[in-house]
Amino acid sequence: MPEPQNTLVGQLVAYLRAEGVEVKGARGIEGMEPPPLIINDGYGSSHPRRPDVIGFDPEKRRIVFGIVVPDRESLDSEDALEAYNVLLDHNAGAGERASALYVILPQELLNEFTSLVTHYIHREYWHRVVGVAATGGSPTPRRE
Repeated sequence: MPEPQNTLVGQLVAYLRAEGVEVKGARGIEGMEPPPLIINDGYGSSHPRRPDVIGFDPEKRRIVFGIVVPDRESLDSEDALEAYNVLLDHNAGAGERASALYVILPQELLNEFTSLVTHYIHREYWHRVVGVAATGGSPTPRRE
Protein backbone atom coordinates (compact mmCIF):
# COMPACT_ATOMS: atom_id res chain seq x y z
CA MET A 1 0.00 0.00 0.00
CA PRO A 2 1.46 3.39 -0.99
CA GLU A 3 2.45 5.97 1.60
CA PRO A 4 -0.04 8.83 2.05
CA GLN A 5 0.79 11.86 -0.13
CA ASN A 6 1.45 14.17 2.86
CA THR A 7 3.85 11.65 4.40
CA LEU A 8 5.88 11.56 1.18
CA VAL A 9 5.83 15.34 0.86
CA GLY A 10 7.11 15.56 4.45
CA GLN A 11 9.89 13.06 3.69
CA LEU A 12 10.88 15.03 0.61
CA VAL A 13 10.95 18.29 2.60
CA ALA A 14 13.21 16.62 5.20
CA TYR A 15 15.47 15.22 2.47
CA LEU A 16 15.82 18.56 0.71
CA ARG A 17 16.56 20.39 3.96
CA ALA A 18 19.25 17.82 4.76
CA GLU A 19 20.74 18.56 1.32
CA GLY A 20 20.94 22.26 2.21
CA VAL A 21 17.89 23.35 0.19
CA GLU A 22 15.87 26.22 1.66
CA VAL A 23 12.30 24.89 1.35
CA LYS A 24 9.94 27.74 0.45
CA GLY A 25 6.65 25.86 0.02
CA ALA A 26 5.07 22.41 0.22
CA ARG A 27 1.62 20.99 -0.45
CA GLY A 28 -0.28 19.81 2.58
CA ILE A 29 2.40 20.65 5.15
CA GLU A 30 1.13 22.69 8.08
CA GLY A 31 2.60 26.18 8.21
CA MET A 32 3.82 26.11 4.61
CA GLU A 33 2.25 27.75 1.59
CA PRO A 34 1.65 25.55 -1.44
CA PRO A 35 4.16 26.03 -4.27
CA PRO A 36 3.15 28.34 -7.13
CA LEU A 37 1.94 27.20 -10.52
CA ILE A 38 4.75 26.86 -13.07
CA ILE A 39 4.03 27.95 -16.63
CA ASN A 40 3.82 25.17 -19.20
CA ASP A 41 5.48 26.24 -22.45
CA GLY A 42 3.61 23.67 -24.55
CA TYR A 43 3.94 20.18 -23.12
CA GLY A 44 0.92 17.88 -23.28
CA SER A 45 -2.15 19.73 -22.03
CA SER A 46 -0.29 23.07 -21.91
CA HIS A 47 -1.75 23.64 -18.43
CA PRO A 48 0.53 25.09 -15.74
CA ARG A 49 1.92 22.58 -13.24
CA ARG A 50 2.27 22.82 -9.46
CA PRO A 51 5.14 20.91 -7.83
CA ASP A 52 4.61 19.31 -4.41
CA VAL A 53 7.65 21.15 -2.98
CA ILE A 54 9.63 24.21 -4.03
CA GLY A 55 12.88 25.48 -2.64
CA PHE A 56 16.15 27.21 -3.37
CA ASP A 57 19.61 25.66 -3.38
CA PRO A 58 21.89 28.49 -2.16
CA GLU A 59 25.05 26.58 -3.05
CA LYS A 60 24.13 26.03 -6.71
CA ARG A 61 21.94 29.14 -6.77
CA ARG A 62 18.98 27.44 -8.40
CA ILE A 63 15.32 26.66 -7.83
CA VAL A 64 14.54 23.14 -6.70
CA PHE A 65 11.24 21.43 -7.47
CA GLY A 66 10.04 18.30 -5.73
CA ILE A 67 7.27 15.94 -6.75
CA VAL A 68 5.76 12.84 -5.22
CA VAL A 69 5.23 9.62 -7.15
CA PRO A 70 3.35 7.40 -4.69
CA ASP A 71 2.95 4.26 -6.83
CA ARG A 72 3.79 2.50 -10.12
CA GLU A 73 0.68 3.82 -11.87
CA SER A 74 1.81 7.41 -11.27
CA LEU A 75 5.39 6.87 -12.43
CA ASP A 76 4.94 7.23 -16.18
CA SER A 77 1.40 8.53 -16.46
CA GLU A 78 0.80 11.30 -19.00
CA ASP A 79 0.31 13.66 -16.06
CA ALA A 80 3.67 12.71 -14.50
CA LEU A 81 5.60 12.88 -17.78
CA GLU A 82 4.16 16.33 -18.43
CA ALA A 83 5.11 17.48 -14.91
CA TYR A 84 8.70 16.19 -15.27
CA ASN A 85 9.13 18.06 -18.56
CA VAL A 86 7.47 21.30 -17.47
CA LEU A 87 9.51 21.53 -14.27
CA LEU A 88 12.79 20.61 -15.97
CA ASP A 89 12.13 23.11 -18.75
CA HIS A 90 11.89 25.90 -16.16
CA ASN A 91 14.97 28.10 -16.51
CA ALA A 92 16.49 25.44 -18.79
CA GLY A 93 18.70 28.01 -20.50
CA ALA A 94 20.30 29.10 -17.22
CA GLY A 95 23.15 26.58 -17.41
CA GLU A 96 24.17 25.33 -13.97
CA ARG A 97 21.48 27.51 -12.40
CA ALA A 98 18.69 25.72 -14.28
CA SER A 99 16.04 24.30 -11.97
CA ALA A 100 16.54 20.84 -10.46
CA LEU A 101 13.85 18.19 -9.98
CA TYR A 102 13.74 15.81 -7.02
CA VAL A 103 11.24 12.96 -7.25
CA ILE A 104 10.40 10.89 -4.18
CA LEU A 105 9.04 7.43 -4.87
CA PRO A 106 8.98 3.93 -3.39
CA GLN A 107 12.47 2.43 -3.35
CA GLU A 108 11.39 -0.50 -5.54
CA LEU A 109 10.63 1.99 -8.35
CA LEU A 110 14.02 3.75 -8.39
CA ASN A 111 15.56 1.60 -11.15
CA GLU A 112 12.43 1.92 -13.27
CA PHE A 113 12.44 5.69 -12.69
CA THR A 114 16.06 5.90 -13.86
CA SER A 115 15.12 4.04 -17.04
CA LEU A 116 12.14 6.31 -17.56
CA VAL A 117 14.31 9.43 -17.21
CA THR A 118 16.78 8.20 -19.83
CA HIS A 119 13.94 7.24 -22.19
CA TYR A 120 11.50 10.17 -21.87
CA ILE A 121 13.56 13.14 -20.65
CA HIS A 122 15.96 15.16 -22.81
CA ARG A 123 19.56 14.07 -22.24
CA GLU A 124 20.66 17.60 -21.31
CA TYR A 125 18.25 17.49 -18.33
CA TRP A 126 19.37 14.16 -16.85
CA HIS A 127 21.93 15.65 -14.44
CA ARG A 128 19.18 17.81 -12.89
CA VAL A 129 16.91 14.89 -11.95
CA VAL A 130 17.32 13.15 -8.59
CA GLY A 131 15.32 10.10 -7.54
CA VAL A 132 14.78 9.90 -3.78
CA ALA A 133 13.77 6.60 -2.15
CA ALA A 134 10.79 6.90 0.18
CA THR A 135 11.25 5.30 3.57
CA GLY A 136 9.16 4.49 6.61
CA GLY A 137 11.17 7.05 8.60
CA SER A 138 13.35 9.99 7.76
CA PRO A 139 15.16 9.75 4.44
CA THR A 140 18.93 9.51 4.44
CA PRO A 141 20.54 12.17 2.26
CA ARG A 142 22.65 10.89 -0.60
CA ARG A 143 25.75 12.96 -1.24
CA GLU A 144 27.03 13.11 -4.82
